[in-house]
Order: sequence, then C-alpha cells, then structure tokens
Amino acid sequence: MKLGRFAIVYLGIMVALMVLILLVQAIFRFDISNAGMAIIPAMGAAMVEGQAFAKAQERMPESAEMWGFARRAGIVILGLTLLSTAAFSIAVPEIKHILSQPQGTMFLLVAVLFQAMISFLLVRFFLATGAKSMLRAQKRP
Repeated sequence: MKLGRFAIVYLGIMVALMVLILLVQAIFRFDISNAGMAIIPAMGAAMVEGQAFAKAQERMPESAEMWGFARRAGIVILGLTLLSTAAFSIAVPEIKHILSQPQGTMFLLVAVLFQAMISFLLVRFFLATGAKSMLRAQKRP
C-alpha cells in the first residue's frame, strides 16, 4: 500500500469537494457543506488504495497490514487537515473568527483530532472494502 498515492487521491477528492461546494453555492445559492464531508476524502482514498493493493497482490491485505497503513494514513490526514485549517484560517472568515475566540483554537484542535481519529477507523474499514470489491470483480468472467 502506497502512502503517496493515498495522499494524492485524498487531496484530489478534497479539492473536488471544495469545487463542488463552490459551484453549488454559485449556481443554486445553496450551501451543501457540512462536517460529514470532511470524512469523504479518507473513505475514497482508502477504497482506491484497497483496490490497488488487491489488484497488484491478488489477495486481501492482512489485518496487521491494514491497521499499520491506517495508522500511517491517519498521520498524513492529520497533517493535511492541520495544513488546510491553517490555510483556510486566512481565507475563511468563520475560521478566523473561531480562532480569535478565547477557546477557539482548542476547539478547532479538538475537532481536527476527532476528524483524524474517525478517519483512521474509516481508512481501515474502507481498505478492506476496496480490496474485497476488487477481488470479487476479478473473479467475475
């Protein structure tokens, strides 16, 4: 399992979601963004990685392999989330406002850590799901 490919797919899905949100806001004047959208990149990138592993190895990854990759991916997700939060704190007034509050920084840090913890679990689950789906697809004629 390749962490670089995971990070690129994660960033690609993250950017695609941001573009989608902005397009919907511009066209329909409706905000579709929500906190649940923060976990979509982890799910998608883990699915892709699980499928790539199964295609290359023609087997399911072992549980220890999946947990190990999920730990490394969780650290990457935490880093990317912290970087994007720092970048958005400059451009997004709502984040800037939260950070200006007395407990705002701690609140934002807890939210980022919570997202990383949930993403860690999701990466493990969707790695297995992606690998299973690829192995099933390979068995079909």
